[in-house]
Amino acid sequence: DFLVSFSLDITRTVPESDQNNLARQLANFNCLRITEMMYHPSDGSDLEYIELQNIGADELNITGVRLGDGIAFTFSAMTLAAGEYVVIVNNTPVFQARYGMDIRIAGEYEGNLDNGGETILLQLPAPFEAAILRIEYSDAWYPSTDGQGYALVIRDVLAPRDAWNR
Repeated sequence: DFLVSFSLDITRTVPESDQNNLARQLANFNCLRITEMMYHPSDGSDLEYIELQNIGADELNITGVRLGDGIAFTFSAMTLAAGEYVVIVNNTPVFQARYGMDIRIAGEYEGNLDNGGETILLQLPAPFEAAILRIEYSDAWYPSTDGQGYALVIRDVLAPRDAWNR
């Protein structure tokens, strides 16, 4: 009889560039929020938009951050200063004709927001699969947001993530 025992010791050194990227993604996870959604404008889907905000105290690099499920969008090279807002829109010229040229627009998303409600996923850049925020909105929440010209707006941007679904 004999006994064989194996032991495996692994040390992984993470390159500094990977550590910086991980720190950047943790900042996005902690500080990037969807703060407003116009999902059923009274004048048609061309006026739909989603607003995001950096709720942190430091600049965020949101390059590669994605929105999915109901719509599709990936942020190109972009930073947001502390407290800064940005919108993604369905139709840039129509949005600017209604709301003016002073609002920062990141681009146009693919698809349309569902007038009856759906899930919107705010996600870290690839290859990270972590959700920053998953919102399941409903047109029954506030009837004035269902085709009457008002947007859904979060009351407290510092609320826990699960509050966005309430």
